Amino acid sequence: MTEKEKLGKYLLKLREKIPSKEYDKEHISQKELADNNTSLTKFLIGTIERGEANPTLDKLIFLAKALNLKTISLFELEINVDKYIKELKKK
Repeated sequence: MTEKEKLGKYLLKLREKIPSKEYDKEHISQKELADNNTSLTKFLIGTIERGEANPTLDKLIFLAKALNLKTISLFELEINVDKYIKELKKK
């Protein structure tokens, strides 16, 4: 398994913990996640989950927000998801 596939598998597990609000399914689908988050597409979510994409930090932050994560850690650096998104919007 590649490192990108590990990341994708991890993100898929996180998505499967979120209940669907719009469909009669146990967990939120890629489409529902994308529909409720303007910075994400179903295609992008799918390629990340399959380990095919090289998402930018911005896309990873938006995906973290969509997955209800408050912070993520990269290189032993903790990033506040909401603060990061607010700073992006100021640009």
